[in-house]
Amino acid sequence: MRSRVRTTKVQLPSQRGRRGPSAHVIDLGRGTAPVVVVVPERPTLGRQLAYATGSALWRHRAAWAPTWAGIGVFAVAGLLSVSAPAAGIVFAVPAVVVPAGWAVARRWHPRSAVRRRARALRLPVLAGGAGLAWLAVACLFGPANWPLFGLWAVATAAGQASWWRSRRTVPTVPLQP
Repeated sequence: MRSRVRTTKVQLPSQRGRRGPSAHVIDLGRGTAPVVVVVPERPTLGRQLAYATGSALWRHRAAWAPTWAGIGVFAVAGLLSVSAPAAGIVFAVPAVVVPAGWAVARRWHPRSAVRRRARALRLPVLAGGAGLAWLAVACLFGPANWPLFGLWAVATAAGQASWWRSRRTVPTVPLQP
């Protein structure tokens, strides 16, 4: 007759948010000390892929900032087009007024320092105005409308490319010993 060995499964405390290894306590009978067998958890392939993807995205989060911002703007436009389409008018006003005020300051401001600063801010002001205009139209017609989606994809890709280009460190002057 074969005797059955009693075992008890014990869950060890979790380690940094992951499931910890499990331990089996084996009671060999009277007069013997129980034996503890620790079995490490083997992560699934899906968990390993998710961890690798998440850690890679976290390591390179600053390099992909324009893409994340574009995805966020797209999501906000989608939510606003469903819940409050009239919000497009709220975004249309600064999309027109800010570049117009910039153009006036650039051309007719009495101080030359202000005109120089306005000329230096040309690209950020125009890009911000174009982004607000896209957001206004996307709130009114929905961001999944194919011309708006194409414009969003091109603008996000261009912003990402210019972001990568501006972050590259290229020496402009040869190094002198």
